[in-house]
Amino acid sequence: MPSTSPRHGAVYVKELAVDLLERGYKPHQVFERTGISPDIVNQDKPFVPFDTIAAFFEHAATLTGEDTLGFERGACREMRRSGVICYVGMAAPTVLDFIKNVARYRRVFSDAVEVDTDQLESQGILRWYFAVPTQVRRRQYVEFGASGLLYAMRQAANREFSPRLVTFHHLRNNHQDRFRRFFGCDVRFGAVENAYHFRPEDLALPLLTADNDLYSVLTEYCEAILSDKSRNLPPLIVDVERAIADRLAMGEASQDKVARAMGMSSRTLSRRLAGENTTFFKTLEQLRRALAVSYLRDSDLVLAEIAFLLGYSGLSSFNDAFKRWTGQTPGQFRHV
Repeated sequence: MPSTSPRHGAVYVKELAVDLLERGYKPHQVFERTGISPDIVNQDKPFVPFDTIAAFFEHAATLTGEDTLGFERGACREMRRSGVICYVGMAAPTVLDFIKNVARYRRVFSDAVEVDTDQLESQGILRWYFAVPTQVRRRQYVEFGASGLLYAMRQAANREFSPRLVTFHHLRNNHQDRFRRFFGCDVRFGAVENAYHFRPEDLALPLLTADNDLYSVLTEYCEAILSDKSRNLPPLIVDVERAIADRLAMGEASQDKVARAMGMSSRTLSRRLAGENTTFFKTLEQLRRALAVSYLRDSDLVLAEIAFLLGYSGLSSFNDAFKRWTGQTPGQFRHV
């Protein structure tokens, strides 16, 4: 069955695949069971479902044994490869305009990424997430995008400025020092959101790459693309998962409360989920399972803490659920 994940520019998947092949990995090692065709190396501007892209980056990290593969590649990424979305940012007058343009015209490159700039000018906060279900593992690509964005802005400004703070929603229990050295600030994992916290003076930095004439042409071009491009809103399942995640640890992730938070009745939510061939319970279970695996694999949280974060009344309930999902206890899974 074809993936229903939003589509995303795959030029960096192409680059990664080429690099793996040049490093001596065999084609079957690189492509087999990834959903990426070997023909991608011959494509000019490939677009594929985002979940396939995220999975390929995770696969490459496992294949090479490089746990920070995405971050390291982003920290030296040539953003110009992404095309007009890069140039419309780099031609802008300031770092602030760079960010606002990339946020506004992101649909040119991706239907998967959501960017929140509501507090960028007032508080220097840039938030982002990928509009795909939680079970889609994306740690490598999130880190790739985060380091790549700062690297591009530093190039454009010709200055090694650093944010005040960088936060990631996912967990990481190793190599955190590498992230702090690159970003030049505190980096926190397991936070509520993916976010940059910038200083006002850095957002005001002029770009060495600014070009008023090119900027005008590119913004007109991007506006034309957006006017013709269908708006792919985040699927219902993503909205439900986010509402559940906000309430899990408080023990308030009931269907009634989630439906109310989404501005609908419990009955309406059930009907809409049925239209997606799922139920609230299944969505809750899938989210808990995905989060549990992440907590066990990527953090040092004790099992009782994980049970609490997932909204279970006790450790035994969590153990029973996890064994039902995987055939293993949480302790056995963590030590495999």
